[in-house]
Amino acid sequence: MKKKNKILLTVFTIIIFINILLLNSNIWIYNNFGNVKFQEILFTLLSPTSGTDTSVIFSYIIRVIVVSFVLSILFIFCVLYLRRKCSSKAFKYLKCMGSLLIVITLILSLLYTNNRYEVVAYFNYQSQKTTIYNKKKKVHKKKNTEYIGDSTIIYQNPEDVKISGDNTNNLIYIYLESFENTFLDTENGGIKNVNCLPELTELAKQNTNFSNTDQLGGALPFTGTTWTIASMTSQFTGLPLKVEVANDMDKQNQFMPGAKTIGDILNENGYIQELMIGSQKEFAGTDKLFLQHGFDKICDINSLKQEYSFKSNELNQWGLDDYKLFELAKNEITQLAQTGKFNFTMATIDCHMPKGFLCKYCPNTYENRYENIYACQSKLINSFIDWCKSQSWYENTTIVLVGDHPTMAQ
Repeated sequence: MKKKNKILLTVFTIIIFINILLLNSNIWIYNNFGNVKFQEILFTLLSPTSGTDTSVIFSYIIRVIVVSFVLSILFIFCVLYLRRKCSSKAFKYLKCMGSLLIVITLILSLLYTNNRYEVVAYFNYQSQKTTIYNKKKKVHKKKNTEYIGDSTIIYQNPEDVKISGDNTNNLIYIYLESFENTFLDTENGGIKNVNCLPELTELAKQNTNFSNTDQLGGALPFTGTTWTIASMTSQFTGLPLKVEVANDMDKQNQFMPGAKTIGDILNENGYIQELMIGSQKEFAGTDKLFLQHGFDKICDINSLKQEYSFKSNELNQWGLDDYKLFELAKNEITQLAQTGKFNFTMATIDCHMPKGFLCKYCPNTYENRYENIYACQSKLINSFIDWCKSQSWYENTTIVLVGDHPTMAQ
């Protein structure tokens, strides 16, 4: 084969591979995540894998990259076969028509991908500038300006935020992994024929709940708040997390040093604060977010393993099963309650995409695996709340249950 033809064949192969890769990627993303946007995809690609469930990554490598590579090679073999079997004129015609078809399909694939994931829109967002900090003052007669808060708008200089009060409550703040109202029945604001979260439904009705509808609903997430560390950041600070830092915060020295967080405010008011998670605290800079903003202690899978022994059926790919985490949370809160005012924050994991994690308490009464896991969570959380009600500190405690972000599972 001539050198020119070898180069053309190589380019042809690369274009075919990209075509097949885009098609397979779109199918795989839809099957695993549903309707996600480019920032979530970029975040996932940039995430470190230490201490995480890597099954999704292996799934993509095998089902998308390997399959696309094999199909591309088979396609090229077909081209070489036709080149030997067809006449020169016929093959030249097939080559022209095939090249045209491949280029057209590639353009259509790129347009479809952009329309579905809003890739161009994402890069447009990156160049946008806000005027919300509209008061400026010069610093040391240099060109640099310092932005200060404006009392007529909601954004303020964090250093100006002073919050205090008498007869303050303890706080138990629970981030519920991937919780959304979808798993309720239609009568209560969900989409199911049967309510998978009956206990949480009653808790919401009997207590204060926030909804975007007349039924049980929830918050509508902003850009930069739709994955775990971004959600923790936004709920903790009132600020979204830029996707450029996303899960790269474990490599940064400081986590939003200029922000005034819930932890900072409670620390100023003498609270002892602890975070409990079943995964590794270093992931995405979680330890920096909390320890640099008023928290005294983090219990994660590594520190818990040093203090307790676990059976294999109490662990999953991320770390500790939620039922065991709730058991240990009772021990930690009991100790915290003896120190004075406390803030105990924890995060669940069992409902994590793509399939969630079944535990020994999960029922088998609903249509699919995911529904059964959510139903199990509802019972676990309700049981934990019942335990809290039996404690002496309960009357002086506020408990917040909140989904960290909508489910990323299709």
